[in-house]
Amino acid sequence: MNTFGYHLDLNHGEPMKARGNYLGVIVVLLLFLLLCPLPNEAADLQHEIKLATLAPENSSLMKIFREMDSEVRKKTEGRVGFKLFSGFVLGDERDVFRKLRIGLIHAATFTSTFLAEINPDIRTLQLPFLFNNYKEVDHVLNKMIKEFNESFSKQGFQVLGWSEVGFIHMMTTAPITKVDDLKGKKVWTKGNAPMANVVFSKAQVSPVAIGAPDVLVAMQTNLVEVVYNSPYYALVTQWHTRVKYINDIPLAYIGGALIIDNKVFSRLSPQDQEITKRVCLEYMRRLTERTRKDNEEALALIVKQGVKVVPLAPGELERFKQLLNEAIKEVDPQVLPRDTLMKVKATLEAYRSG
Repeated sequence: MNTFGYHLDLNHGEPMKARGNYLGVIVVLLLFLLLCPLPNEAADLQHEIKLATLAPENSSLMKIFREMDSEVRKKTEGRVGFKLFSGFVLGDERDVFRKLRIGLIHAATFTSTFLAEINPDIRTLQLPFLFNNYKEVDHVLNKMIKEFNESFSKQGFQVLGWSEVGFIHMMTTAPITKVDDLKGKKVWTKGNAPMANVVFSKAQVSPVAIGAPDVLVAMQTNLVEVVYNSPYYALVTQWHTRVKYINDIPLAYIGGALIIDNKVFSRLSPQDQEITKRVCLEYMRRLTERTRKDNEEALALIVKQGVKVVPLAPGELERFKQLLNEAIKEVDPQVLPRDTLMKVKATLEAYRSG
């Protein structure tokens, strides 16, 4: 195939580009069929909400989503229900968000990493080394949740519940015990990660920007030496098979949320809005509990399979925090809102001081 995408088909004597156009039409039709209900599939529903999540199809997390759907249908007497799309069947988070924007789906779960692109206030929660434990996370979220929900509403979305990926850890091919150990290392980063890129620049690392689905291949070909993820997702994605070390101190907390388009939510009756939100809040709480348990079990399994837990050298945590504080000064306030960051830190400090 040449640069312009043409190649003579010896069987039909037509350009491959034309056949590619036919293939594109077929893909669009298949996507349409996937997203549209089959005849009588939702005949008993007044409102079928198409919901996408990156939770793996056969995971304990999807079990919770199915139970949530069943409960919503029951409580609304069949007026409201979900059609669930799991894993990467609709693409990555950016793909899913595009479909949400144009109405192909109505609701979706996103990690806070992507939610921060919709609502930058959320980025304040994933600052490296901000939280020490889940009690601190829960306290800050409980205090700030109303403000976060209102800011999402201004962007056109209703938050149906908060969840999380959990604490993420650095996972490496060589032990990282101090800041200097990172210098020159090939560190994975997402394409649009402005705050991370500033931090990486300060640490003098070599960021490798690729999508999450391509990370395993990049690790297999030594394109990447350092990754970060929760233990559960490192296990699910098999990233743990390509690393030898995992740092004991969490790098950052990554939350998540289930959001629905305001226009879609407004079509529900006030009664069904209240029921749907109440049920989703409860099941997102269960999802968080399940995620924390999954992460704990996954970490134990990763260690059992030979990955070594590495502590930071004495005084190095403070060096990392100092590097982070220097990096924050260079981050655009529109990317990391300073007022919100001050509120989060003040809330956390008040909790720690008792």
